Amino acid sequence: MNYGKVGTAPDGRPGVLFERLLAHPVAAVWAAIADANQLGVWSPGIRFEPRPNGRFNIWFGDECEGPAHVDGTVAAFEPQRLLQLGTIRFELAPMPAEGGGEHCRLKFSDVLFYDDKRTKTAFENAVLAGWHQFLDRLEIYLAEGRAALDLPEPNYANVNIPRPQKQR
Repeated sequence: MNYGKVGTAPDGRPGVLFERLLAHPVAAVWAAIADANQLGVWSPGIRFEPRPNGRFNIWFGDECEGPAHVDGTVAAFEPQRLLQLGTIRFELAPMPAEGGGEHCRLKFSDVLFYDDKRTKTAFENAVLAGWHQFLDRLEIYLAEGRAALDLPEPNYANVNIPRPQKQR
C-alpha cells in the first residue's frame, strides 16, 4: 500500500505527505490533475484556473474531516512539475521505467489544521485516510479511465503508520 505519513509540509507546518510511483508518464499524470475535463471525472469537487494566482474552489463533501469547502489562490502552477492549490501540493518528477519508458513520482502534501473534537492521532488518521482514498482514485483513473467515486477510505486506525520521532 502507498500509505502516507505525518511529517512537515514544504512550508514547515505539520502536514501529511505521500509519495507514489505511478506507472504513467508525467504528461499523463499532469493532464489528470490539471485538465478540467479529466479532473472532473475522478475528483469532481475540485475546480481551478490553471495559472499562477488563479482562483480555486474545492468541495470535499459531507464526510470530510475538515471544512467542506475551501477556496483560495493557485500558489504554484508549473506545467508537468508543480501544482499547489492553497496548501495542497502536487509535485511530479519523471522516473525511468523498467524496460524503458517513463513513470511519474508524485509527491503529494497538505498542511494539517488540527481541531479540538478528537485526539491528534485520530484526526491525523482521518486526514491520511481521506487523502489516501483521493490518490487511489487518481491511480484508478489513470489505469482505467473511470471515476471510482465510491472507493472506501482505508481505516488508518488499524495501520502502523510511520510517525516522526521527537528530537531530543
